[in-house]
Amino acid sequence: MLRNLLSLRNNFSFYAKITGNRRFNVISLSHMFTHVFDMMNLALIPVFTNEFDLTTMQAGMLSTIFIISSMVASVSSGVLVNKFGDKPIMITSLLVMGIVSILTSRVNTYLMLVVDLSLLYFASRLFCPPALSIISESCDNCKLDRGKTVGFHVSIVSIGIAFGPIFLGLLMQYYAWRLAYLILAVPVLFSIFPIASMKMPSPQQETTDEIDVEKSQSSKLSAFRTLGFILTLAALGFRSIGLQGVSTFMTTYLTAEKGLSTSISSIFYGIGSGVGIIGVALGGILSDKIGEKRWITLTWIGGILSLLAFSVSPSVSALAFFFILYSLFNSGSVAPVMSLVAKFTSQNRRSLGYTLYFFSSSLMSAFSPLISARIIDMSGIWYIFPFALVMLSVSILLIQKAI
Repeated sequence: MLRNLLSLRNNFSFYAKITGNRRFNVISLSHMFTHVFDMMNLALIPVFTNEFDLTTMQAGMLSTIFIISSMVASVSSGVLVNKFGDKPIMITSLLVMGIVSILTSRVNTYLMLVVDLSLLYFASRLFCPPALSIISESCDNCKLDRGKTVGFHVSIVSIGIAFGPIFLGLLMQYYAWRLAYLILAVPVLFSIFPIASMKMPSPQQETTDEIDVEKSQSSKLSAFRTLGFILTLAALGFRSIGLQGVSTFMTTYLTAEKGLSTSISSIFYGIGSGVGIIGVALGGILSDKIGEKRWITLTWIGGILSLLAFSVSPSVSALAFFFILYSLFNSGSVAPVMSLVAKFTSQNRRSLGYTLYFFSSSLMSAFSPLISARIIDMSGIWYIFPFALVMLSVSILLIQKAI
């Protein structure tokens, strides 16, 4: 009993300290707004298909182009941050997103839709590595628990991911989808001002003793860390293939196979992401208690079982229950994975570590939507689920060797 009370007090003390950190608040809220379009764009795929008369392959190509844009941004971000610094890149990201969001509300051809949404994804992902690097540096400078801090940060970001499709679904009850992009451009553009006035953290310099310790590490340990990082990236890549293959056509499955309207499917999609906020927060806390490897394994297995149950659910209520469970398990591993990437990289190369993480996941999952589209054309939309389950199972096997 006493231990639980002390743990509760420590958690309250931690959250009071982190929410009092202006830099953390500014980065987290701005990062949240850069992700409001993530699920919203995917939720609109059935609408884009009808309005622009797309084939299944063209719809899948939209998602693939989004991923390629993210991949290019991940590489560019690491290079640009080294050249110009974190703050200019984050400001540029927000400015481009705001302008492109306004332009998207006026798009009238498939080609312009591809260009606008690709730029939207590019600018969004440009923000991620410097933001995560600053959050991680804040943990080191302020002596904060990295797992909890990253988990809390990602929870705030997840609010933006969930808000996009929920806002879209509610808006589409009365207005056209284009208005959503016009309205959401406003908070994105206003996020520029607090970022511009924010004081950046000073990088910590390694002491002579720390440098000597690093030099004295054995080559065996260095090789182990490198191999572990590579296997971790491979595991996350296969996982991205499975997740992306399903998420691209999730609202299409709900509308075409289960008879839900587009607006209800979008809200359904957003609620699943909203529940993920709880999963992210819990993941940051519980992974510290039971260990990152065990927690990641449990959540990934839970995600597979939930997706399997979702794919055979006969009713809308069962679909909702297992989709929420699926989202909860998937989001539960986000914080320990982010923390794991930080552990595999030194502080001065952490932004590069996150860049490699985003790049490798994007690279491996880039053609997953096209594979899913081909599966749909050949066998039917339900068969994207077995494909995803196989990829997710492979990721579990790989992560066991990595950590």
